Amino acid sequence: MSAAKVFIDHAKEPLFSEPSIYKSDPERYERDWVPKIKAYNDALKSAMPKEYLAPSTLYPEDLDAAPFNATTVPEKVLDEKSLQITNMTATELAKKIAAKELTASETILAFIKRATIAHQLTHCAMEILFEDGIKRAKELDEYQEKYGKTIGALHGVPVSLKEHYDYAGRVTHGGFVGCLDRVSEKFSVTNQILYDLGAVFYIRTTEPQCLMHLDSINNITGRGRNAYKTSLSPGGSSSGEGALIGMRGSPLGVGSDIGGSIRSPAAFNGIWGLKPSTKRLSMARCFAPFEDTYPETIGCALGPMSNSVDDLELFMKNYVAAEPWKYDQDSLPIPWREVPTPKPSDLTIGIVYDDGVVKPHPPVLRALKKVEEDLKAAGVNVITWDSHKVYEAAEVANAAYTCDGNYSAFNRLSASGEPLAPLTEHYLTFGKGDKGLKTLELQFYTHTREVLRQEYLDLFNERGVDFIIAPTYVGTAPKTSEIKYWGYTSLWNILDATCVTFPTGVFGDKSIDLKDESYKPRNEYEAYEYGIYDPEASDGMPVGLTLAGRRYCEEEALKASKVIADILKV
Repeated sequence: MSAAKVFIDHAKEPLFSEPSIYKSDPERYERDWVPKIKAYNDALKSAMPKEYLAPSTLYPEDLDAAPFNATTVPEKVLDEKSLQITNMTATELAKKIAAKELTASETILAFIKRATIAHQLTHCAMEILFEDGIKRAKELDEYQEKYGKTIGALHGVPVSLKEHYDYAGRVTHGGFVGCLDRVSEKFSVTNQILYDLGAVFYIRTTEPQCLMHLDSINNITGRGRNAYKTSLSPGGSSSGEGALIGMRGSPLGVGSDIGGSIRSPAAFNGIWGLKPSTKRLSMARCFAPFEDTYPETIGCALGPMSNSVDDLELFMKNYVAAEPWKYDQDSLPIPWREVPTPKPSDLTIGIVYDDGVVKPHPPVLRALKKVEEDLKAAGVNVITWDSHKVYEAAEVANAAYTCDGNYSAFNRLSASGEPLAPLTEHYLTFGKGDKGLKTLELQFYTHTREVLRQEYLDLFNERGVDFIIAPTYVGTAPKTSEIKYWGYTSLWNILDATCVTFPTGVFGDKSIDLKDESYKPRNEYEAYEYGIYDPEASDGMPVGLTLAGRRYCEEEALKASKVIADILKV
């Protein structure tokens, strides 16, 4: 029997290894870096316009502990015009600005007001660029007045950015304290494309330490909060985007995803998010957690986040039309295809009720059932999808995340000696942890990935399925620092599948979403993740599911998502 056969048959190794050997350096951290952290936060605080802050009487003193719904505050504070503007989708805003029914200046001012409240309550911002946004909007208005046209499809549309994309003349640190002195020389390719399309940048959003939590804690700006319940996690690593857009402080934002980092914050904050297949959007000059190493077995993808599926399509078709492959050697030259919107009866969708590793919590199971019933009533052919080798896929993903033996993470963390957040400690144990992968092991894992991709393609064809709808996480937004199992999202990263995460209109309800105390966990991961279900905490929280399709089928996935949005009325 070959060594490869022995290795692959040895699947279902533990998903995590021993604790990492990383040691922080408290003395050096306090002496050299805490003053820089303070200066960074002082600048963030001073950039917040005090005249737009919500009165303290409208929210609890301790937002980290209170089960407070921050989304209820803006309508109590904002003027009618600002509310009207910020409740529009990016698609609606682009049309109204092009028709001169709105100016870029009044649009950005409205979103600055709402983003101020969003950050005040959810701590979603990493850097405030309101003055830059106002200046940019004025320039766009002057251009439109002078030439009678817009400069691009996103002319005047406010666009929020996750912090770790290089921004000209600004610090880009990716959540690492030791990179607080790193000033970007120019925009990332993606930022530049969006700027050239007319986007107005005004805020950069928060992320967790190492960019590798499905949560939001770093040692620079601290903890991000959920828009619907500030005591809970906003998801991650595009955590600030999820909370900000959930608060409608941004109509359109850019997240990144290597294990669920667009999808979990989208699901937890009740918004839309697209994880495209890799290399369709440029990652050039994006500050990554990996330094001098490249985890080829699993790739990161940038993608849009919004309050509307139409906005995801607006972003994608115009971004791809800018031909990012001309500016980034790693981007694939795949032009945008115009495809028809299918009839419900043309679609066959598989529903995942269980991935075979961790049983979903009651609110998620209820949402899956409702979605199945609504789709069937509308004429969609729905089948139950029997999960396939999810544990093996999670094993490959976890091994890939730490394939360099945590070399990159150690280097970046050691630069400041910063302490580890709880979920960073967990991330460093993924796969083989500090041991990393030997060349032969890396080849074995990569081969397993390729086998899984072919098997899933075959299953799509054999079962006659166009798309799969699955949980985005086992439950709704959890308490901070709790999520440890990524299988419901990392599966699709290993497969490099197109994924659209969407709100279902279903919210947790403690009166009916009762915990099954008699359930016997099948493994230690399920014992943990199912065990943390709290009906009280989940009460009132949105349930977001994910539509997964074949690789590089963003066009078809978005059209199918429009059908689903119409059926579910979301």
